[in-house]
Amino acid sequence: MLISRLERLGLGVLTRSCPPELVDRVVGDASRSEKRRRLLSARFTVYFVLVMCLFPQADYLEVLRLVKTRDPGLRSWTGVNKSSLTRARQRLGWTVMRDLFRAVARPLGGSGELFRGLRVLALDGTLLAVPDSAGNNDTFGKSGSQRSPMGYPQARVVAVAECSSHAVLDAVIGGFKESERIVSDALEAHIGAGTLLLADRGLWGLARWHRLRERGTHLLWRIERRKARRVQDVLPDGSYLARIEANKHSKAAGTVKAPPSLVIEYRIDGQPDIVRLITSLTDHAKYPAAELAALYARRWEIELVFDEIKTHQRGRPVLRSQTPDGVRQEIYAHLIVHHATRDLLDEAARLHRSTAERTSFTRALHIVRRTVISPSGFSPLRPQTRPAPRTHRDRPQPPASPPTP
Repeated sequence: MLISRLERLGLGVLTRSCPPELVDRVVGDASRSEKRRRLLSARFTVYFVLVMCLFPQADYLEVLRLVKTRDPGLRSWTGVNKSSLTRARQRLGWTVMRDLFRAVARPLGGSGELFRGLRVLALDGTLLAVPDSAGNNDTFGKSGSQRSPMGYPQARVVAVAECSSHAVLDAVIGGFKESERIVSDALEAHIGAGTLLLADRGLWGLARWHRLRERGTHLLWRIERRKARRVQDVLPDGSYLARIEANKHSKAAGTVKAPPSLVIEYRIDGQPDIVRLITSLTDHAKYPAAELAALYARRWEIELVFDEIKTHQRGRPVLRSQTPDGVRQEIYAHLIVHHATRDLLDEAARLHRSTAERTSFTRALHIVRRTVISPSGFSPLRPQTRPAPRTHRDRPQPPASPPTP
């Protein structure tokens, strides 16, 4: 039932999430508009890159065929080859795809999925293997030592995702050698008042904690034991208030002091280690420690988001772009495609009065792919108009009875 609703909603998913008017505005703001009319326009190149990420196994010319299939409005494509498509991507640049992603990305979860009025987000990072070209190697770096590097260069992607809908709200790209903590400092969108951010201990930083709190974000992070030694008060539910300070080797030492924060400790069955959480939600009556401990398990939702993108959507172990700018462009295009698929799932779930988590992301991705190659589902040149809802007057009437001879 839900899948059939997805089929009906799926017409032109890419132009539905990224309408041509929005693409043109983002291209214009980035000063990438053409000064002369081109066959491979900036708008067309945006959609080409998106379809390229939808069909990762297809080569450039096959992707081009998929984009222009059954669309008589497109001009003759004589002379278009892989080199001209590569140059079109280079002219477009990667910042257009980043700005388009940030224009498209938005929370998808409803009010019923908030935690006591707070939208629950997760912060984490992942690595994506990129082609072993000289530019990618210099920009992103490899694992191993300088004398004996190993494997492919890897781009580090740090993202914020909404736990309930799996929608990625913001992401930044760095190199393999860069720390997730440093890369995450560039995240800006959708982190602020009314949100609760979950993160693992690898992203802990007192100065970062202060910056996020100044923006109104509430935090629930895992920390190491030595970070919470100065206990000030033990609360009835077993949690305690403690003052967290920067260690003496930190740049923040002596300049940043945190107010008392709530610390929660618990042990997962069968695990010897104690899980230690710190939160800015210090009202233990309004935010019980047991509820916060259970909520922290939702941080793993972002790992499922990365799996959806890396395993199911990417469809290949290594990205295809040979240059650093191309890699960044391709990654943000993958994020746009993922958000469009999640948006489709969320709308179908609302109509079906269920949750998007119950429907297979892979099946929804197949539907998105089918809409691109359907005769009326996708056009990079014409805006996609959504049909008005049908009323009882629009329903087809039974044919009139034939006249009696």
